[in-house]
Amino acid sequence: MQDRMSRRLRQVALTGVLTPSLMLGAMGTLGPVSALAQASSTSGACTAFGAPSSSASPMSAADIAAKVEPAVVTVVNMQQMGSGDLSGISGVNGLPDMPVAPGPGSDQPAGGQGINGAQDAQPGENVPAGVGSGFIVDNVGHVVTNAHVVAGAQDLTVTLSDGTDVPATVVGKDDLLDVALLKLDLPAGTSIPGVVAFGDSSKLRPGDSVVAIGTALGEYPNTVSEGTVNGMHRSLAGAYPLSAMIQHDAEIWHGDSGGPLLNLQGEVVGINTAGIGSGMMGADTSAASMGFAVESNIACTAAAELLADGHIVWPYLGIQAESTPQGENVADVVADGPSAKAGLQTGDVITEVDGQKVDRQHTLLDLLYGHKPGDVVELTVDRNGSTSTMQVTLGERPATTQ
Repeated sequence: MQDRMSRRLRQVALTGVLTPSLMLGAMGTLGPVSALAQASSTSGACTAFGAPSSSASPMSAADIAAKVEPAVVTVVNMQQMGSGDLSGISGVNGLPDMPVAPGPGSDQPAGGQGINGAQDAQPGENVPAGVGSGFIVDNVGHVVTNAHVVAGAQDLTVTLSDGTDVPATVVGKDDLLDVALLKLDLPAGTSIPGVVAFGDSSKLRPGDSVVAIGTALGEYPNTVSEGTVNGMHRSLAGAYPLSAMIQHDAEIWHGDSGGPLLNLQGEVVGINTAGIGSGMMGADTSAASMGFAVESNIACTAAAELLADGHIVWPYLGIQAESTPQGENVADVVADGPSAKAGLQTGDVITEVDGQKVDRQHTLLDLLYGHKPGDVVELTVDRNGSTSTMQVTLGERPATTQ
């Protein structure tokens, strides 16, 4: 099994450094429940999966790797041959997750039958469609990764640090936060190789040193890189705009998505999720020159909600909107949705939420943080040059489909 899987990993699309791409119908502007909203800005690490074991003294990157590597895993997204597009799990922001064609040293020629030259796949068989990373967070085998790493999976195979392949199931995932929680199905006699603790991302500052670990290019597990936090609370536009991201320059590659970003105490302070750089535009093996990670306080709280309920409840305006210098331009309003009932119309520009101006630093998504379904928000709206306010009772985001 391991030899066959290793051979295929060299041939599959590599689930790498990107933001999720599943289109969320007529939602455009959402915000998470209060606990998630407050998590990134309040002091104190999330302890849902155990308290951090902070050391008073910072460690070297080598010591951090030695401590954490047993808990870092490779996540293989298995999809049925012939069931759909297995050429790669696409991203947004110009960062598609493209297959890497077999090259020198590959045991299969490019252009063969099956996925990127995989000639032994049979119709109806589950085959690797993408590869990402993850990390074990407790002694019963829960793994945290990105939602886009497991998107569309019929089966999941997780490779432990010692090369052992074990099946896993999705406990829950949330595409808007790009967080997923998995559960390992460990065979009898197989123990958890290691556990890593969440740290407190609210303590991170630009200039702090960080370490990234993941399965680079889907083939090189426990690849270690180190860098510096460049900025905090960054936002990334896309089908699902991502907020509260850590910007850093530790090198990350395709396949590192879902892997941990660590502080110098060896605690997870982020989940590596997206990258920008010349090497991220296609079937390229270069590292991203700029990386983005979901802040750990949000990711840990989200994973805890997924463990409890299997999903995260988000408030819902029922619109599609486009960011402009003036505010959020409403492109579509869902019939009978919360905004439609309040009188919002296509072409309206939302300029404020509860008196707070909507701008690049305070997006509509960000300003809905701290609210939950049933809350009433006041929107300030520009309609054909005339300003008015309206009260909108937030609904609950409908279930998404893939």
